[in-house]
Amino acid sequence: MLIPEEKLLIGVFSEQVFSGDFLRQARPFCCSGVIDLYSVPMVRFIDIFIEGREFTLIEPMCPVCGKWVKAYYSIIS
Repeated sequence: MLIPEEKLLIGVFSEQVFSGDFLRQARPFCCSGVIDLYSVPMVRFIDIFIEGREFTLIEPMCPVCGKWVKAYYSIIS
């Protein structure tokens, strides 16, 4: 299960990537539908750089099948 520090990072990075005005990550989706990031067994944080800015994407492990769910994103503006 997630440790408290991971849950805190999910909260911080979720605001940036799921509601951002420059980059927006798609909600993770797998066997169980849209995945609740706080109820997964593990997550990994992927850093990307776009136009000199750093963004951290969130890739969860599906709680049903155990596969990693790749982070997909779009640039908004």
